[in-house]
Amino acid sequence: MSTCVTGPFCQGTSSESEKGASVKELFLAILILFVPGNVAPVFSAPPVEKTIVYIECTTSDKTVLHGSGVVVSPQGHVLTALHIAPDNAVCRGSIGVADPQSLRNMVRQPISTGVDATLLRFSLPGAYDYAQFCPLEDWMVRKDIFVSGFPDNTGTGTPSFRRGVLATVLPDSSGFLESDAQTIRGMSGGPVFSKNFAGIIGIVAGARFDGSGAVSSYEILSAEFFAKLLGLTKSEIPCFHETREVTLPAEMQHWKAGDPPLNLGVRVDEGMCFLASIWGQFTNTSDTVVVSAREDGFYYLDGTSNASGLRGGAARCFWYD
Repeated sequence: MSTCVTGPFCQGTSSESEKGASVKELFLAILILFVPGNVAPVFSAPPVEKTIVYIECTTSDKTVLHGSGVVVSPQGHVLTALHIAPDNAVCRGSIGVADPQSLRNMVRQPISTGVDATLLRFSLPGAYDYAQFCPLEDWMVRKDIFVSGFPDNTGTGTPSFRRGVLATVLPDSSGFLESDAQTIRGMSGGPVFSKNFAGIIGIVAGARFDGSGAVSSYEILSAEFFAKLLGLTKSEIPCFHETREVTLPAEMQHWKAGDPPLNLGVRVDEGMCFLASIWGQFTNTSDTVVVSAREDGFYYLDGTSNASGLRGGAARCFWYD
């Protein structure tokens, strides 16, 4: 007399040998679903170099100022430091390269920020790649950032990136944040990115010196300080993560047969998601619960829905940094 194995692999009246083979086959199939490999290709935003601008401004007394900026709208608006592009200056810029032969005319926008920031716009219409901005919270202090721009007399003509940390997240009365990310002449006005390049913290402002003349900190002009005034776009994805493990909302923690695919809200270039648990009836090899990456770049929790039984599962996700 045959008996049925209790639990989710119960298959009725099959023989013990058949049952053992079937259980082993199903168990192997489910184990494969736990392995977080073989996902879709990484989906990434356009290179940030396409948003970094080399700027030359000529003042009314023919003084030529060199600096950097960042494209902040699809219409070609460029955020930069006011001391690089003063009100009496005519400015030109090139995207992604410090090349005097590639400079294009820029028009000053009639907006006063009240701080060391101004808004220019490329005269040539087009659809521009642009950077979004990162809202800041208290827990983001000491998070990694990258300052960028075009140092004077650069030998390559390409943007330079310097790594540092956010020393403060609350701007002072002039809109400045502090960092240890070293900047040099020519990088003023350049973008300061979050470590994952999801958005800008602000722009390079300069350095603060102590009584002996040594640098005490490097200053960043907070983008959030004037984001509303300039119509900057908030980053669509998190710039920083408070914890390594993703806190999934209650409605995203479990999937069961019959439910639509569950978007876990994590992109494959941001983190990794995998099956944490499964439950229910798996009576043949086509019964699945799986975490997979789809063409939109997000991880999904999903599975098969058929008449062979009820089943489900839960996922866990972790940010890369």
